[in-house]
Amino acid sequence: MRRFAELFLLLFGGAAVLLLSGCAVENEMLAKMPLFEAKSDKIPGLDPPQHRKKLIREKGEKGAKASAGEQEILAAQLMYEYETSPDPNMRREAVEALAKIPHPSRFSNLESMLKDADPFIRISALEAMSRSEGGQTLSICIDRMKNDSDKDVRLTAVRLLGTLPELRKNVLVFDKGMDDQPRRNAVEELGNLLQDKTPAIRYASMTALQKITGMDYGRDINKWTQYMKYHKGEIPDVPKERTFSEKLPAVSLPMFK
Repeated sequence: MRRFAELFLLLFGGAAVLLLSGCAVENEMLAKMPLFEAKSDKIPGLDPPQHRKKLIREKGEKGAKASAGEQEILAAQLMYEYETSPDPNMRREAVEALAKIPHPSRFSNLESMLKDADPFIRISALEAMSRSEGGQTLSICIDRMKNDSDKDVRLTAVRLLGTLPELRKNVLVFDKGMDDQPRRNAVEELGNLLQDKTPAIRYASMTALQKITGMDYGRDINKWTQYMKYHKGEIPDVPKERTFSEKLPAVSLPMFK
């Protein structure tokens, strides 16, 4: 019986040694294996988004200094990118790149992009058009600030209207006899926005009116409403502008106890 017990202990001890040595080898192999296997995110036949953005931007930069023939080719490629891409980010990149190429069709191409379903693309196109030489920018800004379905696009159109060079040169106080019909139209359309339901658009219209007319009523919507009545000939006298003290920012001092 004693001999049987010794034999059992010998066999059990040997099995334990073999098992532990196997675990050590396995653990050593696991330790040498990398935690994460590096895999490429590239799909054969498909450019990653960052690479596509880089190519689009390079076309815009190249087109800004290229010959007329090269500009036509690059503009056509960017229009194709815009028209075929389902990704709004890529379409917006195409808008920005196309705006840098002084091609004869640039303005009309940007105008067609104002029909895009994405409001951010419409904003980019509108901003690009305001930097382009095209006599229709004024009417397009007025149309967008009145009719666009998105608040941010309308807000952008109002802001841009106050920056157009044709409205800001030789800024004079408006009177009923001034013969500057485009500017008078812009002022009347901005005046209509003083009653807009969106506060941001009301404030932006006052800022644009100040830049176009040269009058300073700050954010006093009642004064601007009075000015619009004067502009339309409904009242005889133009409202007084803000005094110097009224232009000073209000400063509140802390209370000391």
